[in-house]
Amino acid sequence: MISHQERYDNWAPDYNKDVAARNYDGPDYIVDYLMELADAGKIPVSPDLADFKVLDVACGSGLVGQALQKKGFRHIDGTDLSQGMIAQAHHSGAYQTLMAWIDLNKPLPFFLHGQYDLTVCCGVFALDFVEPKSLSYLAQATKPGGTIIMSTKTTYYDTYDFDGYYKSQVDAGELSLVDCRMNKPYLGSEADGHYWVFTVPAKQENTA
Repeated sequence: MISHQERYDNWAPDYNKDVAARNYDGPDYIVDYLMELADAGKIPVSPDLADFKVLDVACGSGLVGQALQKKGFRHIDGTDLSQGMIAQAHHSGAYQTLMAWIDLNKPLPFFLHGQYDLTVCCGVFALDFVEPKSLSYLAQATKPGGTIIMSTKTTYYDTYDFDGYYKSQVDAGELSLVDCRMNKPYLGSEADGHYWVFTVPAKQENTA
């Protein structure tokens, strides 16, 4: 059976053309949602700051990075499991640094921990790709006080206990839920995506 990595390596040269034909709305929707919350002051996201760092996890061919770049973000890094997709993302010109062979089923490399003001993940929380616990790996990369924005396919949400997992992380003080939108555009005319925005709480100093 072909692996996800091999599948996307093979698909990479035609990926953008194929998803455009299917009206893949997820990347534009998630960035528009992000900016709506940022403009309303609900999340600390400032694309005009030169030192504001974004990580696009499972960046694929770079569609989210390009959408972020259009909104003025200057420092965008990307990771993906597929080397072929990373090559496509490089051609997009949206990223400063790109890293291949990064599997979101495993903790992110230590050098990425706590480095990013904003972590974005669109299209990966889908059936058979990752488990809900991968949300904690997104939090690893995010600075205390930083923001995570991500999507889940409706079929994923209905099949896995994502709701239960993120609530356990909130209860443990690892995340705070800022906002979510259910049954929104993702692929074509179907409202088959849920979108989630979290912040990583700043750790309290122990002054005792």
